Amino acid sequence: MILTDDFVYIHQPKTGGTFVTRVLDRLYQDGSRGALVNTHKHGSCSDIPDAWRGKPLITTIRNPYDRYVSQYRFAWWRRYPDLYCGEAAMRDMFPHYPELSFGEFLQLANTLFVGRYQGKDTGFHNAHFPADRQLGWHTEQFVRFYCVEPRAVFAAITEGYIAERRCRQALFPIRFLSAENLNAELHAFLGEVGHAPDAIAFVNGAERIYPDEGGRAAEDRWETYYTPELRRLVRTRERLLFELFPEYDA
Repeated sequence: MILTDDFVYIHQPKTGGTFVTRVLDRLYQDGSRGALVNTHKHGSCSDIPDAWRGKPLITTIRNPYDRYVSQYRFAWWRRYPDLYCGEAAMRDMFPHYPELSFGEFLQLANTLFVGRYQGKDTGFHNAHFPADRQLGWHTEQFVRFYCVEPRAVFAAITEGYIAERRCRQALFPIRFLSAENLNAELHAFLGEVGHAPDAIAFVNGAERIYPDEGGRAAEDRWETYYTPELRRLVRTRERLLFELFPEYDA
């Protein structure tokens, strides 16, 4: 997360956070707007230090279909299996790990990654759904990052809870910036918290920034990774997110 005197940015992985980090580094580097503290890189709202609680919160959100492809291609699950469920568990499910197809990765993520973080059981459990309608990996991450009582919220989710969008009442008061329109939305927010127009003018025209490990080429579109069956899998597992962010439900 990034802590400033003006606000706190929560950095959920693979949602455009590298771009936000570089923009904020540039804006706060001279100290005229106070200090910038980049700490606990992927910390949740619950991890915000006491001194910064009560400040405006922002984060970035990304189309779940696209984000799954980014996670597959970025492949931290291959390079750092102990951050997930461990190599042995992955090989038990797919003996040919780490050479997994995208469809196999989706099965792996939605079977063994849910409820595990850095190799440990996170205590996120839900007993309300049959096997083919269990809550997805992204949904568990979303609840963990942004809900005030995340484990209790995750355990309470039912089909009615999802349909009525009750999760909105369980969230910290956080503003979601769309990764798909990040330049404009970040620029607008920075203006709202008092940054001078000339200081943030560069944001609208700033180019996409990838992590040091690289990123996908523009022509490598997420749509090409999906069969109708795989789209249904993601739509089913992440239905809470599609209800909260219907712009991605296409």
